[in-house]
Amino acid sequence: MFLVSNDMTATLPARSSLRLVADPGEHVAVRCTEGELWLIRDGDPKDTALTASECFTLTDSGHIELYAVTTASLRVTRCRQGGERTASAWRQWLRRLLGPHGRGYTGAGQ
Repeated sequence: MFLVSNDMTATLPARSSLRLVADPGEHVAVRCTEGELWLIRDGDPKDTALTASECFTLTDSGHIELYAVTTASLRVTRCRQGGERTASAWRQWLRRLLGPHGRGYTGAGQ
């Protein structure tokens, strides 16, 4: 099963799994709200166990397999890193919009 929504809550039956995919520049946070989960990351020799109230954040691209040891409830939150690139693109768009009629707008950070 692949996760496609930005934020999601789910309950996994015992001994079932859910596969999450994190794209480049995306952070994926998994919070176990009930039960017990194992997080299995591609290329990581160690698994991570989460119990109720514990959280794990994947800060690089890759896959996580969530395995429910017991019936487990979880919340997944995705956040895409925008940073300065987004602010710069916004300023460029605003300059094009205002064009020669910019009335003195110079933009922040020039």
